[in-house]
Amino acid sequence: MQAQLSKAAERLIAWWVALPERWNATALIVAGWAVLVLPLVWFRGFNSDDGLAVEIARAAIEDGEWITPHFANLRYVERPALLSWLIALVSLPFGSVSQFTARLPIVLSLLAGCLAIFALLRRTASLPAALFGAAVFLACPLVLRAYVATTADLSLAVLLFLAFIVWWDGFDAKRLTLVRWVGIGLILALAALLKGPQPVAYFFFGVGLFVLLTRAWAQIPGLMLAGIVCLIPVAAWYLYVFAPGDETTWGTFMRLDESRSAPLPGPFRASLRLILDTLPAALPAALFLITERFRGTPRAPSVFVMALACYAFACTVVILFWPGGAASRYFFPMVPPLCVLAGLGFDALSSRRPVAAASALCLTFGILAYAAVYSVVASPLLPEQFRSSKIEGERIAALMRATPAPIYRWGDVALNELAYVPMRILRVDRATLEKLRGPAWIIVTPAEADALIAKRSENLRLVTPFGRTGQWSLLRLDG
Repeated sequence: MQAQLSKAAERLIAWWVALPERWNATALIVAGWAVLVLPLVWFRGFNSDDGLAVEIARAAIEDGEWITPHFANLRYVERPALLSWLIALVSLPFGSVSQFTARLPIVLSLLAGCLAIFALLRRTASLPAALFGAAVFLACPLVLRAYVATTADLSLAVLLFLAFIVWWDGFDAKRLTLVRWVGIGLILALAALLKGPQPVAYFFFGVGLFVLLTRAWAQIPGLMLAGIVCLIPVAAWYLYVFAPGDETTWGTFMRLDESRSAPLPGPFRASLRLILDTLPAALPAALFLITERFRGTPRAPSVFVMALACYAFACTVVILFWPGGAASRYFFPMVPPLCVLAGLGFDALSSRRPVAAASALCLTFGILAYAAVYSVVASPLLPEQFRSSKIEGERIAALMRATPAPIYRWGDVALNELAYVPMRILRVDRATLEKLRGPAWIIVTPAEADALIAKRSENLRLVTPFGRTGQWSLLRLDG
């Protein structure tokens, strides 16, 4: 039985090794990315927090609020919003934000991440291992959930990984010049403008630990210079938008004041979730590090393995034990270097432990097959499950066009549905809604709708519930 299993594993590995010899590896990556991602660009409606980046981008185009992010008519300055600014720039020639323009920066970031992992492994491992590294990146559940999500986590992880590659190339060639450190600082500045300065710690903690372990003290001035270059545009943005009271908002977003933050999973639960979210990469990477004991390979010296491990795990450990817990998305920057370690592991395991390497391949194939069916088959054929926000948004937009009036929302209700309503929508508080004069459209929760109608029954009525589960209410206030 063991011999048969070993032979089957060897045949599977041989098939994978022959694949990039018959087909261009870069073309395979681009084709896989296209199959897994492009159908979702059009057939997956906005969901989760997608609508937030879209609303900020719309405010930039429609109201000229480019530097100070606005959600509808109110400031939204908990963090810089580079992703929304990019979406707005892409959308500007078309005059409005669409699903395609909103998701273009994300899907290109995903492709760039695959190609960056492939390129780094191509220099340090075999061609099949490089292809495997790109495949497991696409197969990690944490990445899979972010294929077309208009959130900054994926782009942030790719930018930070790019900074690591630029740093490693300079270190490996013994050419960590002033220009290179400035370039690293500029890349890190872009990363910080996506979600604020905290995630940049992945680079500084990782490279800093490597400097400490290898006693490469000559790099410290360069790290300081990169930090200063990174800090200048980020600090400039915070100073420009600052208004009294913003410090509380920033402290809450950065989880510096846990009394104002929602509790998140602790270290044990977060660790288990992180393993599951990165399993296709974590399995071969862990086996490689355990069995090889950081010795490296002829093409990937031990110092390279140490640098990858420091970058992947130094800040990850800090986040795991951060007071108040950690969400899975906080660990996104760990995924690209983990996939590189997985590629190195594939090379080492293929010859010594073929069953383990074949198991990693099977797991990766299984997840990618699921993702392909999800994208190519399910998303076009199941509109209610995949495009309910778009369907509902277009439905209420048609009602509003039939009898035009100012539109008001309370809080962030119907975040994704209202991203499809191409009219100006104002955010107001409940007190304003109670005094509002008609005609007007009002979007609130059902509970708030009942309370408002009870107070203003003479001229306020429910037009329709909407949302996939009817979780929002569209009201009409007559004049």
